Amino acid sequence: MISEDTIVAISTPIGSSGIGIVRMSGDKAFVIARKIFSPSSRTKVSWASSFKMYYGWILDPETKEPVDEVILSLMRAPRTYTREDVVEINCHGGLVPLRKILEICLREGARLAEPGEFTKRAFLNGRIDLSQAESVLEIVQAKTEKTLNLAIKSLRGELSNHILSIREEMIDILSILEAEIDFAEEEIEILPEKEKEKYLDNLIQKLENLLDRAKTSQVYREGIKAVIAGKTNVGKSSLLNTLLERERAIVSHIPGTTRDTIEETINIKGFPVCIIDTAGLGIAKNPLDEEGAKRTRNSLKMADIILLMVDGSSSLEKEDEKVFATVKDLKKQTLLIINKIDLPQRINKNKLREIFPHLHPVEISATQGSGLGRLKTEIANLILKKITPTSEDLMINMRQKNCLEKTKKCLIRAKEGLENNLSVEFLALEMREGIEHLDELTGRSLGEEVLNRIFSRFCIGK
Repeated sequence: MISEDTIVAISTPIGSSGIGIVRMSGDKAFVIARKIFSPSSRTKVSWASSFKMYYGWILDPETKEPVDEVILSLMRAPRTYTREDVVEINCHGGLVPLRKILEICLREGARLAEPGEFTKRAFLNGRIDLSQAESVLEIVQAKTEKTLNLAIKSLRGELSNHILSIREEMIDILSILEAEIDFAEEEIEILPEKEKEKYLDNLIQKLENLLDRAKTSQVYREGIKAVIAGKTNVGKSSLLNTLLERERAIVSHIPGTTRDTIEETINIKGFPVCIIDTAGLGIAKNPLDEEGAKRTRNSLKMADIILLMVDGSSSLEKEDEKVFATVKDLKKQTLLIINKIDLPQRINKNKLREIFPHLHPVEISATQGSGLGRLKTEIANLILKKITPTSEDLMINMRQKNCLEKTKKCLIRAKEGLENNLSVEFLALEMREGIEHLDELTGRSLGEEVLNRIFSRFCIGK
């Protein structure tokens, strides 16, 4: 499965920047670098050395013309990202020099890397396991500092260590069961039934603890959807713009300005929160209004949290009541917001308390920014009700979660088999299957098609 090709790719985003990097990995990386790199007159390159950087120029071997002024980094296997010879060319970050250097490397014998192929080689060459490889993608895609910290913990092998520990315990039990099978004729019980049950309970508990962490990490990774709901012209778009600290949505005193949903992700107390601005749910005057209301209802159904907004400067109207009824029917976590507190107040708060006796409204001015600190705190509190974050949180993605759940099911079946006096062979079969699922998680046993699908989500050059 490990390719012997030398691969090359641009590892920095395409566009104008101070520095761009072209990365090569493979047996021919140093050979190609010697052909295209010309050191400065005062520099002597030691091609046998590793972890050295040299100043000079990239020359086109065909024309002998300089392409760009660069810093060449040489890294010898096996102490590299891929455990292969790696060369990185630090050039100017413009589109033309990057593509020209890439073109020359391809012409001299390298192959364009596939998405995630550098990290895939690191995995295939045994430098990291699959859970660590996936954490690289989590780092690249991290939306908050907390998400980044969790991904770094996984990259450093924290999840892998937990899985390895559980796997070793399962192998210990399996070896005992295998011994009982081998000595079945002697009717020797190597481990009493109660002890087996105790071991299985302990392993099931460890897996449940990891699965609880998966729920928390899903919130940190994917965030939560917070939908702003309210009648037309209540200030939903103004709130979105204020939270984003930029003019994302068009704001107008004309009712019905927002016809479509607008989504943006912000960081609230370390949680990525997708704030969704919606159209009003009033009486549709035309097909556009009806479509806007339809999209609003769909967004509310998908919401994790509803930010229900009312206008403090006006009395409650039938349109408010229609929104209230829709929100109540959904039975979702809701935060009641009274907006426009900078204007004279006309809203009947007693009536609000009658309608929503368990909600404590947050009073804000979306245009002035008043009350935004408390609003963010209350949003974070609602998120914390869904999860229980701890210092031991781990980044566990859906694929890894599925593997853990399958292993847990095997252990539960083994325990049930033990309670029902099923054969030792049955217990051993369940233990083997559970170990296989753990090996899928770390990549010890996984088909090439699945691996390709995982690494295809990476960007080219990583």
